[in-house]
Formats: sequence, C-alpha cells, structure tokens
Amino acid sequence: MMHWRGMLMHEIMEKIPDDQKKVILKRIIDGKILLRENRIKQMQFKIETMKMIRKMIDEC
Repeated sequence: MMHWRGMLMHEIMEKIPDDQKKVILKRIIDGKILLRENRIKQMQFKIETMKMIRKMIDEC
C-alpha cells in the first residue's frame, strides 16, 4: 500500500511534462543530498566535541 504522499506525487508526475519532471526529480535529489551532507557535518561536530572533552579529561 502506497503512502498518500507517494500517491499524490505519482499523480502529479503523470500530469506534468517530461522537462518539468526532470526539474522536480533533480530538486528532490538535491534536497536529499543536502540533508545527508548536513547530517554528516553535525556528526563531525559531535565527534570533535567528544574528542575535546576526552582530551580535557585526560589533562586533569
């Protein structure tokens, strides 16, 4: 069973021209890439913070 958003997207994709489909798909993919890049940056920041805390504890 398809989620309502998937069904809506499917209907929209059937009704629009191919050139607009390409633009929409490209934006969707770009959004997913940006989301994952931001997650990676957040994790890198958390790792650096933990390393700093570990270093501070070792120095005590």
